[in-house]
Amino acid sequence: MPLTSRAAALIGVLSLSTAAHAAGFYMGATIGASDAQGLGNAASAGIFAGYAIDPWFSVEAGYNRLGRWVGHDQGQPYTTIVNNVDVSLTAGPRFGRRWHVYGRVGFVDWSTIGTGGGGEHRVTGSSAQNDMLEELHQDFYGLGISYRLRRRIGLRLEYRIYRAMAVNGHDLDIGSALFGMTYHFG
Repeated sequence: MPLTSRAAALIGVLSLSTAAHAAGFYMGATIGASDAQGLGNAASAGIFAGYAIDPWFSVEAGYNRLGRWVGHDQGQPYTTIVNNVDVSLTAGPRFGRRWHVYGRVGFVDWSTIGTGGGGEHRVTGSSAQNDMLEELHQDFYGLGISYRLRRRIGLRLEYRIYRAMAVNGHDLDIGSALFGMTYHFG
């Protein structure tokens, strides 16, 4: 069988297999671990909700607590807690009725909460007086795979990278490995 015929047959099979995935709403939760460059590892957790536009694309929003890190800056102890709200687009093929491999690209609105010698501070936008505490707006991206256990229940495993976050006055990258469960309404 010529290579072009094989490719056409594979595309046809993928098209038929993705037809079983209807558009619809879904929601879920994740747990995982985050690694912040220079700060170390921390536990993370989050919730999300989304809408599958078609078998390839979905739009999703979520809330994540990426972690809690303790350290010293100029001799002062601090605690940094990184929370975020994100909006993203996922895209990727489905294989059969159960597997979905996807890429993610999105925008995140960060809220970093820091503590120092004066206690806990919450900072919004330009009102920051202390460079340890900031609110950030950044892009992020990720890769993931999901598996549909049942018609309405699925599992996902994903890795995300958040780039150049200015936490405690220092730029850093945060990598987050997430395991999640999804409930599909449609």
